[in-house]
Amino acid sequence: MALEALVLSRDPQVLDTVGRVLDDANIELQICSTADEALHVLDQRKYDTLMVDCDDVPGALDVLQQLRKGKTNKSCIAFALVNGRTTVSIAFEMGANFALDKPVSAERVTRSVKAAQALILRERRQHHRHLVTATGTIVVDESTELPVGVVSISEGGVSIECARQLDRGGAARLRIALPDANQQLELKGEIVWSDMDGRAGIRFQVLPIETKRELEEWLERRALILDKSAIFINATGTHGV
Repeated sequence: MALEALVLSRDPQVLDTVGRVLDDANIELQICSTADEALHVLDQRKYDTLMVDCDDVPGALDVLQQLRKGKTNKSCIAFALVNGRTTVSIAFEMGANFALDKPVSAERVTRSVKAAQALILRERRQHHRHLVTATGTIVVDESTELPVGVVSISEGGVSIECARQLDRGGAARLRIALPDANQQLELKGEIVWSDMDGRAGIRFQVLPIETKRELEEWLERRALILDKSAIFINATGTHGV
């Protein structure tokens, strides 16, 4: 599925340049020409990135600020396009991740989009729960070891299934074999939710450096496989971890 960008601007030069860069990146583009229109659209749909023409569209700074207060696009990567009135520091205070002076050039837009990749990838690792078929064991009550199936995993925790209900708030030690991982992961965490069918969510506690690195590398490989055709990796999961 193609990634999506929303651009709030009515500057022909901005729309032409940004349009060409995003098209090359296989990112679908939607254009809004007014702040009210952009706020309405952002409330209805989720976007991977937003570009706001701060100084040449009335109310544009409000759009940038409201972005971080909403739910649908709170983690969206935001670009502020500034034209002399809005400073870079103000743009960042309003919630922008990147700022570009106008007139924008294809080279600078492309460079900024590529620079955003690592930020979006990390956001995906932290918050996106990867569905996975994996097995392992869990130790609860200090000595009881149970086999588990892994339902989903992120950098922050894991959802599992096992033979009995686990005690919410209890400590757990996990050993998980993820597909194509270099080694089994030894993980410690807290059981944050559970149900009578043996499903549970575990939030990871502080992980050893090697374990943390192995999990991050596995999640990064997984994210790149899912979105290998895009410059942007989709950022920013009912029970959740």
